[in-house]
Amino acid sequence: MKKIVFLLIAVLIISCQSEVKAPIANIPAPNMQVLTVKYELSEMSLKAHAQLGNDVVDNFAPGKIRGLISKTFIGNLEKGVFGGVYYFKDKTSVDGYLASELWKGIVSHPNLVNFETESYSVAAISAVSNGFADKRKVINSVEKNTAHQLFIVNYGLSEMSLAEHAQLGVDVVGNFAPGKIKGLIGKTFIGNLEKKVFGGVYYFTDKASVEAYLASDLWKGIVSHPNLVNFKNERYTIAPISSISNGLPSL
Repeated sequence: MKKIVFLLIAVLIISCQSEVKAPIANIPAPNMQVLTVKYELSEMSLKAHAQLGNDVVDNFAPGKIRGLISKTFIGNLEKGVFGGVYYFKDKTSVDGYLASELWKGIVSHPNLVNFETESYSVAAISAVSNGFADKRKVINSVEKNTAHQLFIVNYGLSEMSLAEHAQLGVDVVGNFAPGKIKGLIGKTFIGNLEKKVFGGVYYFTDKASVEAYLASDLWKGIVSHPNLVNFKNERYTIAPISSISNGLPSL
Protein backbone atom coordinates (compact mmCIF):
# COMPACT_ATOMS: atom_id res chain seq x y z
CA MET A 1 0.00 0.00 0.00
CA LYS A 2 2.84 2.43 0.91
CA LYS A 3 4.43 1.80 -2.50
CA ILE A 4 1.17 2.81 -4.19
CA VAL A 5 0.92 5.95 -2.04
CA PHE A 6 4.47 7.08 -2.80
CA LEU A 7 4.02 6.27 -6.49
CA LEU A 8 0.98 8.53 -6.61
CA ILE A 9 2.91 11.29 -4.86
CA ALA A 10 5.91 10.86 -7.17
CA VAL A 11 3.72 11.08 -10.28
CA LEU A 12 1.98 14.10 -8.80
CA ILE A 13 5.26 15.93 -8.13
CA ILE A 14 7.01 15.00 -11.37
CA SER A 15 4.04 16.11 -13.47
CA CYS A 16 4.08 19.47 -11.70
CA GLN A 17 7.76 20.25 -11.82
CA SER A 18 7.77 20.16 -15.60
CA GLU A 19 4.89 22.65 -15.72
CA VAL A 20 5.73 25.30 -13.14
CA LYS A 21 7.73 27.94 -14.97
CA ALA A 22 6.93 30.94 -12.77
CA PRO A 23 9.63 31.85 -10.24
CA ILE A 24 7.48 30.94 -7.25
CA ALA A 25 10.20 31.92 -4.80
CA ASN A 26 9.91 35.49 -6.07
CA ILE A 27 6.16 35.79 -5.52
CA PRO A 28 5.67 38.06 -2.49
CA ALA A 29 3.60 36.64 0.37
CA PRO A 30 0.18 38.32 0.29
CA ASN A 31 -1.51 39.89 3.29
CA MET A 32 -4.80 38.51 1.97
CA GLN A 33 -7.02 36.58 4.39
CA VAL A 34 -9.83 34.09 3.89
CA LEU A 35 -12.71 34.04 6.36
CA THR A 36 -15.10 31.08 6.27
CA VAL A 37 -18.47 31.32 8.00
CA LYS A 38 -20.95 28.49 8.57
CA TYR A 39 -24.32 28.41 10.33
CA GLU A 40 -27.59 26.49 10.44
CA LEU A 41 -31.23 27.58 10.35
CA SER A 42 -33.67 27.48 13.27
CA GLU A 43 -37.39 27.88 12.60
CA MET A 44 -36.68 29.47 9.24
CA SER A 45 -37.74 28.16 5.84
CA LEU A 46 -35.38 28.03 2.88
CA LYS A 47 -37.56 30.62 1.17
CA ALA A 48 -37.30 33.01 4.13
CA HIS A 49 -33.54 32.43 4.26
CA ALA A 50 -33.23 33.20 0.56
CA GLN A 51 -35.16 36.43 1.09
CA LEU A 52 -32.84 37.35 3.95
CA GLY A 53 -29.90 36.91 1.59
CA ASN A 54 -31.52 39.21 -0.95
CA ASP A 55 -32.14 41.77 1.79
CA VAL A 56 -28.52 41.91 2.98
CA VAL A 57 -26.43 41.19 -0.12
CA ASP A 58 -26.04 44.87 -1.03
CA ASN A 59 -24.05 45.35 2.18
CA PHE A 60 -21.30 43.23 0.60
CA ALA A 61 -21.14 44.99 -2.76
CA PRO A 62 -17.71 46.38 -3.79
CA GLY A 63 -16.60 49.28 -1.64
CA LYS A 64 -19.16 48.75 1.11
CA ILE A 65 -16.90 47.01 3.66
CA ARG A 66 -13.35 48.17 4.29
CA GLY A 67 -10.83 45.69 2.93
CA LEU A 68 -13.40 43.22 1.58
CA ILE A 69 -12.41 41.86 -1.82
CA SER A 70 -15.35 39.50 -2.26
CA LYS A 71 -17.90 37.32 -0.51
CA THR A 72 -19.31 34.07 -1.87
CA PHE A 73 -22.67 33.03 -0.42
CA ILE A 74 -22.77 29.23 0.01
CA GLY A 75 -25.11 26.47 1.11
CA ASN A 76 -25.37 22.71 1.48
CA LEU A 77 -29.05 21.79 1.45
CA GLU A 78 -28.45 18.15 2.36
CA LYS A 79 -26.59 19.07 5.54
CA GLY A 80 -28.59 22.21 6.26
CA VAL A 81 -25.43 24.33 6.46
CA PHE A 82 -25.11 27.80 4.97
CA GLY A 83 -22.65 30.67 5.14
CA GLY A 84 -20.02 32.51 3.18
CA VAL A 85 -16.40 32.60 2.12
CA TYR A 86 -14.90 36.08 2.36
CA TYR A 87 -11.62 37.40 0.97
CA PHE A 88 -10.10 40.38 2.77
CA LYS A 89 -7.03 42.46 1.92
CA ASP A 90 -5.48 41.88 5.34
CA LYS A 91 -6.07 40.65 8.89
CA THR A 92 -6.93 44.15 10.11
CA SER A 93 -9.86 44.18 7.70
CA VAL A 94 -11.08 40.81 9.00
CA ASP A 95 -10.90 42.04 12.59
CA GLY A 96 -12.74 45.22 11.63
CA TYR A 97 -15.54 43.26 10.01
CA LEU A 98 -15.91 40.90 12.98
CA ALA A 99 -16.21 43.96 15.25
CA SER A 100 -18.77 45.71 13.00
CA GLU A 101 -22.46 46.24 13.63
CA LEU A 102 -23.20 44.35 10.41
CA TRP A 103 -21.50 41.19 11.69
CA LYS A 104 -23.03 41.55 15.14
CA GLY A 105 -26.45 41.77 13.51
CA ILE A 106 -25.83 38.61 11.50
CA VAL A 107 -24.66 36.44 14.40
CA SER A 108 -27.45 37.72 16.66
CA HIS A 109 -30.22 36.87 14.17
CA PRO A 110 -32.60 34.57 16.07
CA ASN A 111 -33.02 32.17 13.14
CA LEU A 112 -29.32 31.73 12.33
CA VAL A 113 -27.62 29.39 14.81
CA ASN A 114 -24.49 27.32 15.48
CA PHE A 115 -22.06 29.76 13.88
CA GLU A 116 -18.53 28.62 13.08
CA THR A 117 -15.84 30.96 11.76
CA GLU A 118 -12.30 30.24 10.64
CA SER A 119 -9.66 32.65 9.38
CA TYR A 120 -6.72 31.71 7.15
CA SER A 121 -3.76 33.32 5.48
CA VAL A 122 -3.37 32.93 1.73
CA ALA A 123 -0.20 31.21 0.48
CA ALA A 124 1.84 33.01 -2.18
CA ILE A 125 1.72 29.96 -4.48
CA SER A 126 -1.99 30.69 -4.96
CA ALA A 127 -0.83 33.10 -7.66
CA VAL A 128 -0.09 30.06 -9.85
CA SER A 129 -3.48 28.43 -9.27
CA ASN A 130 -5.53 31.58 -10.02
CA GLY A 131 -6.21 31.74 -6.31
CA PHE A 132 -5.72 35.45 -5.63
CA ALA A 133 -9.29 36.69 -5.35
CA ASP A 134 -8.41 40.18 -6.53
CA LYS A 135 -6.81 38.80 -9.72
CA ARG A 136 -9.53 36.39 -10.85
CA LYS A 137 -11.87 37.14 -13.72
CA VAL A 138 -15.38 37.71 -12.35
CA ILE A 139 -18.71 38.54 -13.96
CA ASN A 140 -21.96 39.83 -12.52
CA SER A 141 -24.27 37.22 -14.00
CA VAL A 142 -24.80 33.48 -13.54
CA GLU A 143 -23.55 31.66 -16.63
CA LYS A 144 -22.30 28.20 -17.59
CA ASN A 145 -18.63 29.03 -17.05
CA THR A 146 -19.06 30.82 -13.73
CA ALA A 147 -18.48 29.20 -10.34
CA HIS A 148 -21.45 27.14 -9.15
CA GLN A 149 -19.66 24.87 -6.67
CA LEU A 150 -17.24 25.57 -3.84
CA PHE A 151 -15.03 22.95 -2.21
CA ILE A 152 -13.14 23.57 1.05
CA VAL A 153 -10.36 21.24 2.21
CA ASN A 154 -8.62 21.24 5.61
CA TYR A 155 -5.86 18.98 6.96
CA GLY A 156 -3.10 18.88 9.56
CA LEU A 157 0.56 17.90 9.37
CA SER A 158 2.22 14.80 10.83
CA GLU A 159 6.01 14.59 11.11
CA MET A 160 6.40 17.33 8.52
CA SER A 161 7.97 20.73 9.06
CA LEU A 162 6.46 23.95 7.75
CA ALA A 163 9.39 24.27 5.35
CA GLU A 164 8.76 20.77 3.97
CA HIS A 165 5.06 21.52 3.64
CA ALA A 166 5.81 24.74 1.78
CA GLN A 167 8.08 22.84 -0.59
CA LEU A 168 5.37 20.27 -1.22
CA GLY A 169 3.04 23.12 -2.17
CA VAL A 170 5.61 24.44 -4.64
CA ASP A 171 6.00 20.95 -6.09
CA VAL A 172 2.30 20.38 -6.71
CA VAL A 173 0.86 23.82 -7.44
CA GLY A 174 1.40 23.49 -11.20
CA ASN A 175 -1.34 20.84 -11.29
CA PHE A 176 -3.84 23.56 -10.35
CA ALA A 177 -2.83 26.15 -12.91
CA PRO A 178 -5.66 27.45 -15.15
CA GLY A 179 -6.83 24.85 -17.64
CA LYS A 180 -5.20 21.87 -15.92
CA ILE A 181 -8.30 20.52 -14.15
CA LYS A 182 -11.61 20.40 -15.96
CA GLY A 183 -14.07 22.89 -14.51
CA LEU A 184 -11.65 24.34 -11.95
CA ILE A 185 -11.73 28.13 -11.94
CA GLY A 186 -9.25 28.63 -9.14
CA LYS A 187 -7.79 27.21 -5.96
CA THR A 188 -6.64 29.31 -3.01
CA PHE A 189 -3.98 27.63 -0.84
CA ILE A 190 -4.74 28.52 2.79
CA GLY A 191 -3.21 28.02 6.23
CA ASN A 192 -3.70 28.90 9.88
CA LEU A 193 -0.32 28.60 11.60
CA GLU A 194 -1.73 29.03 15.10
CA LYS A 195 -4.11 26.09 14.69
CA LYS A 196 -1.74 24.22 12.35
CA VAL A 197 -4.51 23.72 9.82
CA PHE A 198 -3.90 23.98 6.09
CA GLY A 199 -5.83 23.32 2.91
CA GLY A 200 -7.54 25.01 0.00
CA VAL A 201 -10.65 26.72 -1.27
CA TYR A 202 -11.61 25.56 -4.76
CA TYR A 203 -14.12 27.09 -7.20
CA PHE A 204 -15.64 24.74 -9.78
CA THR A 205 -18.09 25.37 -12.59
CA ASP A 206 -20.30 22.37 -11.80
CA LYS A 207 -20.86 19.28 -9.66
CA ALA A 208 -19.56 16.88 -12.30
CA SER A 209 -16.19 18.64 -12.24
CA VAL A 210 -15.99 18.30 -8.45
CA GLU A 211 -16.83 14.58 -8.71
CA ALA A 212 -14.19 14.07 -11.40
CA TYR A 213 -11.55 15.80 -9.27
CA LEU A 214 -12.39 13.65 -6.25
CA ALA A 215 -12.02 10.53 -8.42
CA SER A 216 -8.69 11.67 -9.90
CA ASP A 217 -5.23 10.30 -9.12
CA LEU A 218 -4.23 13.83 -8.17
CA TRP A 219 -6.74 13.98 -5.32
CA LYS A 220 -6.02 10.38 -4.28
CA GLY A 221 -2.33 11.23 -4.08
CA ILE A 222 -3.02 14.25 -1.88
CA VAL A 223 -5.24 12.47 0.65
CA SER A 224 -2.88 9.46 0.71
CA HIS A 225 0.20 11.51 1.54
CA PRO A 226 1.60 10.06 4.79
CA ASN A 227 2.35 13.49 6.28
CA LEU A 228 -1.02 15.10 5.56
CA VAL A 229 -3.62 13.94 8.09
CA ASN A 230 -7.10 14.52 9.48
CA PHE A 231 -8.60 15.56 6.17
CA LYS A 232 -11.91 17.36 6.26
CA ASN A 233 -13.68 18.50 3.14
CA GLU A 234 -16.92 20.37 2.62
CA ARG A 235 -18.92 20.91 -0.55
CA TYR A 236 -21.30 23.77 -1.19
CA THR A 237 -23.47 25.22 -3.90
CA ILE A 238 -22.79 28.88 -4.61
CA ALA A 239 -25.85 31.11 -4.26
CA PRO A 240 -26.58 33.24 -7.37
CA ILE A 241 -26.72 36.38 -5.22
CA SER A 242 -22.93 36.07 -4.99
CA SER A 243 -22.89 37.80 -8.38
CA ILE A 244 -23.83 41.01 -6.52
CA SER A 245 -21.05 40.77 -3.92
CA ASN A 246 -18.19 41.42 -6.36
CA GLY A 247 -19.27 38.93 -8.99
CA LEU A 248 -18.77 35.21 -9.63
CA PRO A 249 -15.36 33.77 -10.54
CA SER A 250 -15.38 32.80 -14.20
CA LEU A 251 -13.22 30.88 -16.66
